[in-house]
Amino acid sequence: MNKASASKKGLTLIEVLIALVILSVGVSSMMVAMSRCLSVVRTARNREVARGLFQRVDIENPIESVDMEELSESGEFDDTEGYQWFRNIVIVDEEERPGLFLVTIRIQWSERGRDAFEEITVYKYAPDAESVTQEF
Repeated sequence: MNKASASKKGLTLIEVLIALVILSVGVSSMMVAMSRCLSVVRTARNREVARGLFQRVDIENPIESVDMEELSESGEFDDTEGYQWFRNIVIVDEEERPGLFLVTIRIQWSERGRDAFEEITVYKYAPDAESVTQEF
């Protein structure tokens, strides 16, 4: 009986291989989950930077209500590489609502080889704008 009980104390090769397969599947699943989490954090950081850049566009390139007119403009940021801004100003309805403008600001950057952007659209009312008070 001594010999029979002594041979059953260790693990067999099949049991060790099954344990290694289970362990490798668990580790690889954790690596995929960590990679996705890092991607989400990078995207959130880029979007937060873009939200801060909206304020800079308004501060560095202000729109005076007297100078409001339809226009499209764009630019880049000196200290923030890879980010560009675009601003589009459109008169909403010249006959019905003179002085009402639709202002769209877009911050664009490249993320994992694709273009990503944040965009804000606001209405601005400028009844004293030259483009509104001007006679044609």
